[in-house]
Amino acid sequence: MNALRAGLTILAFLPFGSLAGQQAAPDSLNPTAWGVVYDVPATRRVVLRGDVPYLRGARGDLTLDVYLPPGLRAGERRGAVVFINAVGDGPDSTERVKDWAIYSSWPRLVAAHGLVGISMDADRGRIQESLRGVFRYLATRGGEVGVDAARLAVYAASANVSGAAALLLGDSAPAGVKAAAFFYGGVPEQALRRDLPVLFIVAESDAARMGPALGTLWQRVTEARAPWTLLYGSDMPHAFDAFTDSDASRRILQQAIGFWRSHLEPMPLRRERPSEARAIVASLYGNDPARSAELLARWTTGHPRDAEAWRQYARVLVAVQRFGAADSAYARAYALDSTHAGVLSGMGQMRIGQERWEEGATLLQRAIAGGVEHSLIYGQLGWAQLHLGRNEDAARSYERAFELGIPPGRSTRGVAWYNLACAYARLGRLDRAFEALGRAVDEGVNDRAAFEQDGDLAPLRADPRFAQIRQRLQAAPARAG
Repeated sequence: MNALRAGLTILAFLPFGSLAGQQAAPDSLNPTAWGVVYDVPATRRVVLRGDVPYLRGARGDLTLDVYLPPGLRAGERRGAVVFINAVGDGPDSTERVKDWAIYSSWPRLVAAHGLVGISMDADRGRIQESLRGVFRYLATRGGEVGVDAARLAVYAASANVSGAAALLLGDSAPAGVKAAAFFYGGVPEQALRRDLPVLFIVAESDAARMGPALGTLWQRVTEARAPWTLLYGSDMPHAFDAFTDSDASRRILQQAIGFWRSHLEPMPLRRERPSEARAIVASLYGNDPARSAELLARWTTGHPRDAEAWRQYARVLVAVQRFGAADSAYARAYALDSTHAGVLSGMGQMRIGQERWEEGATLLQRAIAGGVEHSLIYGQLGWAQLHLGRNEDAARSYERAFELGIPPGRSTRGVAWYNLACAYARLGRLDRAFEALGRAVDEGVNDRAAFEQDGDLAPLRADPRFAQIRQRLQAAPARAG
């Protein structure tokens, strides 16, 4: 008995290519006869440990086929990709999904790239129990088959995607699953997880039948802030990984393998100490003013003569509405470098917000002279100049803002057109004032009280063209800014 057991153990670990009966897919119209269209030399050195029991089924043990990477040392554990069977096996024990060519060649390919590949039996009458049984086995006994249960990933394709999504996106997802690739399956209906990276691959032939769910998927991803990657397989049919023998198909498979490896293989250890400055820049570019303010408070304490740091600190303090502290920070930045265009620009915008028009306009003009050139600065300068009665200057500033490109919207381009109309009206340029006022209405500015009561527009109201503006105001609802 001991000799027989030893012989079976040796057989179970023979390289895949040497197993008796293992042959390339024949020319056949049977879709299960075709394996993955990608191969590398190392697949010939992959070791198969077949039919490892993981759960007692109604008709006997449910088993796993475990494909081990070449050169795996005794006791070594690697990350693993589980190839999900969520459709179940037939009543005949020979009708097993893991015996299909695609479910034997794919895990072998994964193993050739250094991970463990796992294919599985499943009881058709209790799919979720079967799936949970696999991950429970890996959590408790995965080390026996070379698997690190804390580093698992999933492949699910076609009809298997819905069962895999039910498992992975539910309230009790198995621990250790770090990533999932869903190939040409339906869009999951479950809430998307922020802690599960998913590679969602759409075959072009499937896109039309997926309907509105596919069109709204990216909106769901962004709303959930879920780490999903959407990959569109142009010209690809359903099950392209088995049926499309092309470089385009193989490139998609390379991306999937790279996706799994990036989430399962340890990252190289960094030799550098974490950089506080890099963290600040990341926070600024991440548009997180509260975090940026916290980091910059520490940075400016340790670097009190860093004018750019004081400027950035002042800017984020404005964003979190700590205006007194922002004023002090801008003053520190200005004292360190009174020619810094960014400091002049920031201070000027703050002064205009404080209705200190003369000081704000002077600072913005100095910033422009120092090289600051964008529509916001010119628009704010024009606003200050209107308040100072410098109508010609205000008109020129708004004209320059439009040349540089003001973003569309009621509160951006719409308000700028309205203010420019006021400048033109003050200057007696009525034709240009009506043109600008019409543009403001086009952008959604329709405050009837302002049009009727604003003293700047008084020169326009006796003109018949103002009656046309009134009609447009009555007909056009306000648009979002």
